[in-house]
Amino acid sequence: MNEELQEVAPGQSIDPEVYGTEQVKEHGWWTGRAGLAIPALMVAVATYMLINQFTMDVAPDAEGPGPRFFPGVLIAALFVIAIALAVDIIRKPQSPEMAVITDQDQVGTVHSWYTDWPRLAWAVGGMVVFIALLLPLGWILAAALLFWCIARSMGSKRPVFDITLALLFSSAIYLIFGVALSVDLPSGFIFGGGL
Repeated sequence: MNEELQEVAPGQSIDPEVYGTEQVKEHGWWTGRAGLAIPALMVAVATYMLINQFTMDVAPDAEGPGPRFFPGVLIAALFVIAIALAVDIIRKPQSPEMAVITDQDQVGTVHSWYTDWPRLAWAVGGMVVFIALLLPLGWILAAALLFWCIARSMGSKRPVFDITLALLFSSAIYLIFGVALSVDLPSGFIFGGGL
């Protein structure tokens, strides 16, 4: 490695001269608010659960709080969190970190997006896969896959740790709600022998 060393006088900076920063692609009101896709997805899931809540068959002699109580708490929590998240995103759009431009010819030509599309794809894709696989695979595996996708969307780089934690978490939820509280969570072909 023969690198030519440049002699620097005292007080002289060796940092390259900065001519500007990346330009932002403006998309009107939506600029910096692409994160609204997540609360919208949460509202869609909560609404779907709410519709199923009203069509759920409950035995007339079921003891309180009953099988509708805890799903109702979860539905209410989803709506509240989605609204709070949406309000926060609307009030404070997230600006990207701009890279500096050290080449004068690139000023005005380098653009940046507000949205981290791969992370958004992991989150939304994980929810879609969860909905599609919940009945065939059952709660434990489908929820573990969802938790793993969400961890990836948040930037986690430890897949083995994440899937282990996701399986433990989804199993604990299944034991609490499906076994102890008799909430009808799908067990799937693997654990239940059927739907």
